[in-house]
Amino acid sequence: MNAQSAVLRLMYEDVSWYFAKLILLFITVPLTIVWIIAGLVFDLDRETIAAISGPAYFFLPYFGFVGFKSLFPISIGMGSTREQFLKAYYSMGLGGIIFSVLCLNICQYALITIYQWNSVEAGILHAARLFLEEYHFFGYLWIDLMVGMTCFGLSFFCNAIVYRVGFMRSVILLMIVMVAGIFLYHGGAISALFDLMSNIKMSAMAIASCIGAVSLVALFATYPMLRHAPLHPMPRKG
Repeated sequence: MNAQSAVLRLMYEDVSWYFAKLILLFITVPLTIVWIIAGLVFDLDRETIAAISGPAYFFLPYFGFVGFKSLFPISIGMGSTREQFLKAYYSMGLGGIIFSVLCLNICQYALITIYQWNSVEAGILHAARLFLEEYHFFGYLWIDLMVGMTCFGLSFFCNAIVYRVGFMRSVILLMIVMVAGIFLYHGGAISALFDLMSNIKMSAMAIASCIGAVSLVALFATYPMLRHAPLHPMPRKG
């Protein structure tokens, strides 16, 4: 087995445990069963929100923060190049996101269907409720997928910055960007751009797609940042 195959195998086992066992079997499925039983036993009203996606929204960005740090030195020690590792990490991470979101929405579909059969009025916690008035499986799935991409892409982008420049420099950089943004916005330099964007009429699917696309750009922007990264992150006070 060559180094690339070994790294793919290592990452596959880690991703399958994290997304299939931890998120799906240990959290999402038990929560779905609990909410089904609660809905049938307690006759929940429409003010109740069945939350089975909350833990997934937490663990998806968590993988962007900790997955790289734990797997990177092991993969390099096995003989993998940084480029090979990053390509495997992107593909396995995105594959895990797609799998997790698909299974999550299947569980939500089962929950909603059982509620409808038994006249339970409770709703579900879902990002698509901000955009869509009625439940549509593929619409909810697509928006959820874009949210998952956003959680993974932006969290890994932030993690890559901290990894390369250090925590303190990252905080200083963030403050510089925030201060510059405040002065540019209130000075009128970029306020017109925000006004233009707020007046653009877009569908829920288009908005979600744009957010997901930006997140993917942020994800792949980490490639030039990490292709020559050291084995250990910049010291916290560096």
